Amino acid sequence: MTDTFIPPWQDMNTLCRNICVSPGTVDNWVRDGILPAPRKRGRKLMWKWSEVDQYLSDGNGGLSPDAEAERIRNATKREIASRADH
Repeated sequence: MTDTFIPPWQDMNTLCRNICVSPGTVDNWVRDGILPAPRKRGRKLMWKWSEVDQYLSDGNGGLSPDAEAERIRNATKREIASRADH
């Protein structure tokens, strides 16, 4: 058995390989609150693995029910606003 090193900070390609999804899925999951938002480091978007792991393990990033309700409310408002713009 070999040890697999998971980098503490990951760009999109590395993150996609580690969680076995496409970049489009990562973007959707960030939008939906399934994954944390990336941070900009230089010119790259980077995810902190410990946060990604927590979000995937907890199912909602460890948000309290009130914070989860607020996240859903905000996502709904964004969706309505984006449809009104089109």
